[in-house]
Amino acid sequence: MARYEEHKFYCINCGNPGIPLPRKTGFQHSDFHRKKLYCVYCGTEVNHIEVKNVEQEKAFLTNFINGVYEDEARESMAALRNPGIG
Repeated sequence: MARYEEHKFYCINCGNPGIPLPRKTGFQHSDFHRKKLYCVYCGTEVNHIEVKNVEQEKAFLTNFINGVYEDEARESMAALRNPGIG
């Protein structure tokens, strides 16, 4: 039987946690993998960053506070308003 790990996803627009997803232990994405998910806080679909452990969670929150994801969040949301782009 396959083993699963629950990974958290954080919205790059508001910094809040999204819905966690189970991942097969053998099927892992690269660190800070992006996934476009619906954010219940922003009310829109925007890139979320996958974090696998406490260290990555701390790194994401530090980066978010320092504004690392601001441009990416704007571009991610603009792509939704202009579906012909991208």
